[in-house]
Amino acid sequence: MDGEESQSYSFAEFTLDPRRRRLLRVESQVPLNAKAFDLLYFLARNAGRVITKDEILNSVWKDQFVEEANLTVQVSSIRKALGDQSADPRFLVTIPGKGYQFVADVLPMGDRDRPPDVETETIELIDEPAAENSKFASNHVAAISVIAVVLTLVAGFAAFKYFAPVDELPFGSVAVLPFEDETEGGSSETYLADGLAEGVIFSLSRIPDLRVMSRDSVFTFRGEQADVQRIGQELGVQTVLRGRFLRSGDSISVSTELVSTKDKSVIWGERFTTKMTGLERMQGEIAKSVVRGLKIKLTGTDASMLSKHQTDNYEAYQLYLVGRHHLNRSTDDGFAKGRDSFRQAIEKDSNYALAYAGLADAYGLLASWGSMAPNEGYPLAKSAAIRALELDETLAEAHTSLAAAKLFYDADWVGAEESVGRAIEINSNHSDAHMIYGYTLMLQGRFADAKPYLKRSIELDPLSIVKKVSLGNAFYFERDSATAIDLYEQALNIDPNSGLARWSLGNAFFQAGRTDDATAEYEKAIPLSGDSPDEVASLAFAYAVTGRMEDARRLIGDLEKRAGRAYTPPALLAAIYGALGERDTAFEHLEQAFRQRDSMLVYLKVDPLFDPLRNDPRFADLLARIGLNPQEPETKRP
Repeated sequence: MDGEESQSYSFAEFTLDPRRRRLLRVESQVPLNAKAFDLLYFLARNAGRVITKDEILNSVWKDQFVEEANLTVQVSSIRKALGDQSADPRFLVTIPGKGYQFVADVLPMGDRDRPPDVETETIELIDEPAAENSKFASNHVAAISVIAVVLTLVAGFAAFKYFAPVDELPFGSVAVLPFEDETEGGSSETYLADGLAEGVIFSLSRIPDLRVMSRDSVFTFRGEQADVQRIGQELGVQTVLRGRFLRSGDSISVSTELVSTKDKSVIWGERFTTKMTGLERMQGEIAKSVVRGLKIKLTGTDASMLSKHQTDNYEAYQLYLVGRHHLNRSTDDGFAKGRDSFRQAIEKDSNYALAYAGLADAYGLLASWGSMAPNEGYPLAKSAAIRALELDETLAEAHTSLAAAKLFYDADWVGAEESVGRAIEINSNHSDAHMIYGYTLMLQGRFADAKPYLKRSIELDPLSIVKKVSLGNAFYFERDSATAIDLYEQALNIDPNSGLARWSLGNAFFQAGRTDDATAEYEKAIPLSGDSPDEVASLAFAYAVTGRMEDARRLIGDLEKRAGRAYTPPALLAAIYGALGERDTAFEHLEQAFRQRDSMLVYLKVDPLFDPLRNDPRFADLLARIGLNPQEPETKRP
């Protein structure tokens, strides 16, 4: 850029540098996707003037197709990056019926004032930063996975305060370890102890001032007398909450202590007792006490959300905990049993929003793992998520489940981005929401925009194989096999017996031309992956590409037999036939995939499995039908 288009601007504590396409807060880079950066730069250059939506669409994205709904998403991204709120904005004001006005004082900067390069890819400031807020307000509890942040996409207002980074807090991060079950008789009550600890995690995750580790990472320390300093190093947290759970008849007792990972000192400790019927309320009381121990002040809105009560029916709450326990097993049987438990919880309390959110998760997992056909599972997941949000719009998990269905079933790119963006606005600690947002961007070929979200999901869930593999996928789809290999190997370091990680590593090896290594990884992955068809399909694809046609046909025959007894994505078969050079057969399977809403279709633009079919005009037509630009995504090639 030159002239006005290369001019840097400053406002408040921020600097916009168009030449390097960076938004800085002081000297720290704030992640912002490309469309949002373009919009912010246009608004800053026109500060003080009311700008209509049409003017924005015609000026900022003149040569691109951008719907008005997407403009709303980009405005939300800008407000999030700036720590702004629509109720009392410092920077961006919505003018109802007209457009927007950038109200901050904007100053042009000369070259001598231009900020230096920041050599970092950090995404720390992608979180909602911490608020300087009002006096702590007590009261309780606990809808699992809800936080008290009001999304700027909708009406609903809260008083604005200046935001400071989480790291400036005395204790800005916590890991809630699984509570040790000391009930006589062993593990019969473990689901209650686990459910209570998981509930505390999600109650705390609603606090925007606090970084809370995901359940999947902290629960890897179950049964270990691990040194809290080691936990702090592995998870990157300042504090650890430990608890001992004891049930005696109808009474529950939980002894808790909050420990510093720096010097092992006990910051706070307390014992909680209740009857079984008060278990949900205990969850909220523990969370509130942890907040006090961490010296975090709450806004009135945050405090009221912590005090929110989800159900008065203890049986429904208990069934909900059983359902979550089954889902966390991450097996087909667990997903089915979880679904059944959530159904029973809804029978006990038809207005139990969390049970509907759990049911949406169960159906989504059954569909994504192939236990149900996508056109059976995803509509049920959508219906349950929508019902959950009708009852409680502030459930981040329900927004995330809805986003996944919109993405993998409807190929509704704008709708998926809006839903998962709402989830992150509600709960910036929800690692799955960051991951789904990453996939929403990555599958469109928007790799640079996707990576900060995928990295953030790992920061919140550092021991998750799925999260590590997901970031690796962004580099694999970008054709950067070296980086993908490194990330997949990191996932294997977490669990050498992960079929997912070995299959992914095989894919990256094959992309790098290491055919023998790829074949070896596929052969290791197949017995580790149960009845999954993906690993077999990748091996068949590799055989076809390398000329081992007979072996490829043998495996595709096995997959076609499998399709007679279990759902097998038609797009997988299409990829193998494409590698065999049988294009007509391949496109017959792709048309079948389109009719069945095969979830693999949303991978068409980026997945190397479909490379043999890309130069066929029918491929571009299919991409257009699912809302993807046929133009090749930007890739990094050797």
